[in-house]
Amino acid sequence: MRRIKRSIKQLAVINQDTKKDVIYATIDNVLQPIVYDRTSDNQTVIKQNVYMTPERRLARRIKASNTASTAVSQFEGDTIINPIISFDYNRGFATVTSGNNIQLWKPSFGNNNLNQTTTANQPDIGFEGRGVNGKYPAYFKRDNSDFMTFDSSVTISGDFTMFFYIEPIADPLHKQYRLLGKSDDNNMFISIGESFNKSYNISFASGSEYEATVSGYWQPSKRDLLITIQRNNDRVIIRENGVQIETGVIPTSDFVFDQFGKIGNLSIPTFNGRFYHFSAFDGYIVAELEKLENSIMKKAELAGRVGSVQADYSFEGDEIIEF
Repeated sequence: MRRIKRSIKQLAVINQDTKKDVIYATIDNVLQPIVYDRTSDNQTVIKQNVYMTPERRLARRIKASNTASTAVSQFEGDTIINPIISFDYNRGFATVTSGNNIQLWKPSFGNNNLNQTTTANQPDIGFEGRGVNGKYPAYFKRDNSDFMTFDSSVTISGDFTMFFYIEPIADPLHKQYRLLGKSDDNNMFISIGESFNKSYNISFASGSEYEATVSGYWQPSKRDLLITIQRNNDRVIIRENGVQIETGVIPTSDFVFDQFGKIGNLSIPTFNGRFYHFSAFDGYIVAELEKLENSIMKKAELAGRVGSVQADYSFEGDEIIEF
C-alpha cells in the first residue's frame, strides 16, 4: 500500500474550510462549552458541542440565499404572483439538428414549448452553431430570418413582469429587435428600435401602444442586457440590468403572443443576436425583483461565448478563435 505524506501546513490548508470553533458560555462564573443531546442510530444519547459556522461556509450560504428562481411563485404581501412561462439557455434545447440548430426548446417552467421546424429559420446553439448544448445561448441570425413559435398562444391580463436576457447585435444599426409577436396580428408585439428616434415599443393594437423615444437610433446600455418590463395598472416600468430607464402610461388590455423574434406575418427583419432567457409572471413584482434580476444575470454570465460578428477574433478561455 502506498502511503501519502502530508505536511502540517498542507493539512491546515485542506481543513481550513471545515475548521470549527466551539461556542462557550459562562455558567456560575465558569466558562463551559455549550452542548446539546444528539441521538445516534442505535438510540444512544450523545453530548455534542455547539460550533460556530465556518466563515467560508457561511459566505456560501449567504450567496445561495441571494438567488431566486423564475420557475416559482413570488409573494407581494398577501398576493401570490405566479410564473407563466420561463426559458433558459442552459436547459431545454431538446431537439437539435446535426447542424447544431435548435428545433425544439423546452421551458424551465410550464409546458408551452418553442418550436421551429423549418431548417432555414432555426436559431443556432452559439455563434454560427459553434456552441455546446447546455452551455451556450441561442443565436438568432437576421440574415436567416430566425424565429421560434410557441405551441400555443399566451395571454397576459392585468399586471405582469417580464424578463429578457439578450445580446442585441447591430445589423449594422441597433434597430428592430423583435422580441414577442402574434403570428396573425402585426400590431401586437414587443420590440426595440422599430424606427429612428424610437426605443421600446409595446403594442396591443393599431393606435394602442406604449412607445419610448430616444435621440437617433436606440443604443443598448451594455453589450449584454437583462430587460425587465412591468405593467402596474396603467403604468409601465422598463429596466436594463437592474436600472430603471423608462416609465410611462400603457394600455391595460390583454397582451397576447405566440412567437419569439418576429412580428406578425412580417418575414423580415427578425431578432438579431443571442438569446439567453425569457420569463413572464402574472403580476407586478417588487419585493423580490432585484433578487430575480441578479439571479438571471449571474446564470447568463456563465454562458460560453464563441465568436462575435463585431470583431475579427474573440477569446474562448486561453484560446484565440479566428473567423
